[in-house]
Amino acid sequence: MMQATSVTGETPYSATAKTLHWIIAVMVIVLIPVGFIMGDLPEGPLQDNIFNAHESFGLLLFVLMIVRFARRLSGTPAPAQSLSPMERKLSTLVHYSFYALLFAMPVIGYFGVSAYGEGPSFFGLKLPALLAKDEKFADKIFWVHWAGGVLISALFVLHVGGAAMHAWVKRDGVMQRMLPNRAS
Repeated sequence: MMQATSVTGETPYSATAKTLHWIIAVMVIVLIPVGFIMGDLPEGPLQDNIFNAHESFGLLLFVLMIVRFARRLSGTPAPAQSLSPMERKLSTLVHYSFYALLFAMPVIGYFGVSAYGEGPSFFGLKLPALLAKDEKFADKIFWVHWAGGVLISALFVLHVGGAAMHAWVKRDGVMQRMLPNRAS
């Protein structure tokens, strides 16, 4: 099936790809800072609720990433013609890194919660622990989870910076391919 082209001549992403991209982006924009601060909150019901919400949305993110990856397997538009070879390489590296980290982070979080002695919450449903209780190991797992959050944050800055450059400096239509309300 032939996809429509944008006013710049570039093929936009499908409505499904755009929807998944923006839902996942919003989730990441919320999950990362919440993940960095929730451990510093005073113990009690607020902290418990935030931990449960972080776990729930992290697991939902994992499910959405499976859907997004399956959708991606059915094809994506070719890279924009305006991209230099270096931009193509950097774009590919950033996107593959996002995919790897956004698949890995919920799994790492699940293992971390398990090693603390309980399974994560998924919107009120307690899931089983996958590891035996070992708080020292849990601390190591959560350090990896924290480092993953730092890496995702760095990728986010690169991704948004690249999109901004294409939108406002190069004005080549690259960013418009993923914007909502475009032909798909």
